[in-house]
Amino acid sequence: MNKRGRFFEKAELDSNWPFQFLVVVFGAILAMVEGGLALWPVFYGATPLLSLIFIYWIALHHEKYVLLVTGFLIGLTSDVLFSDLLGGRATTYIAVVFIMSWRRQKLLQGEFRDIWVEFAATVTGVVLFQLVIFSALNLAVPSLTPVAFQIGVTTILFPIGYVILSTMNLAFNKIRLSS
Repeated sequence: MNKRGRFFEKAELDSNWPFQFLVVVFGAILAMVEGGLALWPVFYGATPLLSLIFIYWIALHHEKYVLLVTGFLIGLTSDVLFSDLLGGRATTYIAVVFIMSWRRQKLLQGEFRDIWVEFAATVTGVVLFQLVIFSALNLAVPSLTPVAFQIGVTTILFPIGYVILSTMNLAFNKIRLSS
């Protein structure tokens, strides 16, 4: 048979698309969990940014599975669920993914303390960006106590999320290697 055209080429079996899709789905589920946390009285003012912890970790350790579109879709899910401003979190999550592509090598060569400090600066930047945009559009400054609470709780939960995600990654790698 005469081989012509793309129909006779070998299939690409080592595609990253299924994993990239799973990253977006898991990030969207985390955004929904953030919405569930908002129902608890302690998190009524501001929920921790669990999806930001996930995006930061995945961009740090698995950069080939994170595209700018990933940050956009997870942020858009968060915006639809939470915000009056559509695109606020999506914009900041895109910026986080973009900045992580620059900072990744330096952070991986440093200690965990460096990663945590960088994450704290990232959370502060994300929340302050949303605060500035919200204040500019509504011509009013909201209460800063929930903003500080959100920054603090997200920064405190980062090591816990980092360990959980790293443990899950090791478990999946062991399962993949054993089969």
